[in-house]
Parts: sequence; C-alpha cells; structure tokens
Amino acid sequence: MLLRRNSEDGHSLVEFALLLPLLFLLIVNAVNFGSFFFAWITVANAARSAGQYAVMASATVTTPRPATSAQISAVVTQDISSLLNRSSLAVRVCTNNAGTVACTTTGTGTFTDPPADSRPEANLFVMAWVDVLYTYRPLIPLFNFPRLGIRATLPATRIHRQTVMRMLQ
Repeated sequence: MLLRRNSEDGHSLVEFALLLPLLFLLIVNAVNFGSFFFAWITVANAARSAGQYAVMASATVTTPRPATSAQISAVVTQDISSLLNRSSLAVRVCTNNAGTVACTTTGTGTFTDPPADSRPEANLFVMAWVDVLYTYRPLIPLFNFPRLGIRATLPATRIHRQTVMRMLQ
C-alpha cells in the first residue's frame, strides 16, 4: 500500500507558528495588566490605611499622642511589602492645623497639596493627608521601540494615591 501525502499536511503547523507570537504577547500582557492592577489596589489601600492610622492613633488607649510621620510611613511600607519595586516608594505625610501646614517626605517625588477646606467648621479639625507615590515596573518586560512608539507591554508607570482625612483637635 502506497501512502500519499496530501498538499495540506503542514498547514496546521504553519498556522500555529504564525499565531504563537500573538498568543505569547496576549499571555504576557494579561500577566502584566493583572500585576499593574494589583499594584494600583495595593498602593490605594496603603494610602487609606495610613490615613486611618494617622487620624485614629491619638484616639487609642495605648497611644495617647498622635502618630508620627515615621510611624505612618512605616504603615505604608508594610502595606506595599508584597510589591517588587519597593525602592521607588515615596510617602508624604502632612497636617494642616488652622493654616499651618507641616509636611514630612520619605523618598523622592513631586506632590500636590489638596485644596484648602473653606467650610465654617474647618477650624475645629486638623486636616491630615498622606500621599503615596510608587513606580510600577512590569513583571515581564519585553522589547520596546520608544522612537517608533511601539511597546510590547506596559511601560514603567507612576501610581499616585492621596488620602485626606480630618482629625479632631
């Protein structure tokens, strides 16, 4: 018996070879986008919990004095400990007490102040805010051609979250 080869025998292999790079890019970008959203949520949660710690620390029994900026920065550092590029973290802790603004910054970054509170009850509160700035780098970096505007995956991105809360005086 003579085995005859069909002219379409290698088509599946060629089609698979053509689709494999696209499938690879899809999987890599799904991993990178998932890790970006994880970093975004982690930074937002770190800013929120640091703001809560800043306003609640003076109300606890064991800590009668307000939390220091070093303690608040430590809360943020602990919260983002699961992220890879922790060295890029910058934290700014500020308080506005009747127009007197005091800020402490850990790390390097550019921050903007929230607008002044113009409500009549603003003098009854001390406004505190925590800025968290983090540079996300993709888990799986691939080739980039920035001059051509071609990126195979996400570029390094800065994530900035700010929490503003009022403390009782």
